[in-house]
Amino acid sequence: MEEELQQLGLNPKEIKVYLYLITYGISGASEIALHLGFPKSTVNFLSDNLWKRWFLQKSARNNTHYYEADITLLEISIEKDIEKRQYFLKKIVPDLKEMNKNVQSKPKITFFDGKENCKKAYLELLNTKDVFYEFWAHKDLSDAFWQDFMEQFIAERTGSKIFCDSIGTYGEVETELQKHDNAQLRSLKLFDKSFGKIGSSIAIYNDVVLVLNLEWRFTGVRIKNKEFAETLKTIFHICKASHL
Repeated sequence: MEEELQQLGLNPKEIKVYLYLITYGISGASEIALHLGFPKSTVNFLSDNLWKRWFLQKSARNNTHYYEADITLLEISIEKDIEKRQYFLKKIVPDLKEMNKNVQSKPKITFFDGKENCKKAYLELLNTKDVFYEFWAHKDLSDAFWQDFMEQFIAERTGSKIFCDSIGTYGEVETELQKHDNAQLRSLKLFDKSFGKIGSSIAIYNDVVLVLNLEWRFTGVRIKNKEFAETLKTIFHICKASHL
């Protein structure tokens, strides 16, 4: 019980005073001090603090203060504290966000190893809000995850109305896939392999960048950072708009 009372904001000495009054009822400071072994001035100080925070009732008779623990008052005290905290939280959070808006957040980086972990990471693209952007080599993905997996992925993405804005290199698989762009909610731009090679997948979705390398071994990294994702998205749009 003492641990729970500490969680409610009482210090160890306040807890002793409070539990004494719960056990023995209304008492004066001298009586409490005698039982607990505290100086009377300390008891008055602790009891007044508890009274100010609505944990106790206080009354006076013959120039003596008496204190009483009331369970109902404890409930009221906690409710009032919650209301006060909620009020100040609502008041201060917008200002704190405004002060913090220009501070770059630290990237959260997660590494993946193994086929199943890479597949699970790729399936997270289905949690995209509206659209994701991808530098990809569809053949790499199909060879690594199998064609059935990729066909099911495209079907689920299309069913969820998630648009795929993508860039890849010319190849038989990619050229054939491009013919179904409209039906599969995709815009695939292909460029000649002489410009270089895109391996597997670099996907940008929400505030995340997911990089998968599936050619040699199944490895990947997910970077969750708004600034990083926005930068990669800008690079994607520049590539998409260029005449490759």
